[in-house]
Amino acid sequence: MFRRLFAITLFLACTGMAQPAGANDFAGRFALAEVRKPVPSFIFQDGQGRETDLKAFRGRYVLLNLWATWCAPCVREMPALDALQARFGKQRLSVIALTQDRDGLAVAKGFFNRYDIKNLGVYADGAGRAGSILGISGLPTTLLIDPQGREIGRVSGNAEWDAPDTIAFLEARMLKVATR
Repeated sequence: MFRRLFAITLFLACTGMAQPAGANDFAGRFALAEVRKPVPSFIFQDGQGRETDLKAFRGRYVLLNLWATWCAPCVREMPALDALQARFGKQRLSVIALTQDRDGLAVAKGFFNRYDIKNLGVYADGAGRAGSILGISGLPTTLLIDPQGREIGRVSGNAEWDAPDTIAFLEARMLKVATR
């Protein structure tokens, strides 16, 4: 029941969160965390169906993107997330595209094949709890997490992840955090 209610809430929020084409203003939309707190732990599945969590990614920056195949803004931004992962490499920045689809891995793998997503790993929130644990009110929502597992900030709605201003902003944020 909770999962169904959460999915309906995300669907309603998702349909209103699309950004108009060409309206990136990434820096203006990035909500910087007032205090960097550890991101709460939760279990999700990797592409082979094994359980993992965010602790497995400690030591590098993580861009955690909650998305679903039925969310048009999510679908629109996925190729840009794929390009961003290719640009940064997984050792510097791990982009975790965490599907919220009910059928998880199977649906996400089909989507990745259909849209030629080659650089992102497939991850699924099998329990359907990530959104509520992270305080997400709509899809897509993306968190930037530092190498110690603390949230730097988040973006609600789709973004142009491979746009020069977005890349420059992320580079600056990661450099700023690294010097703290």
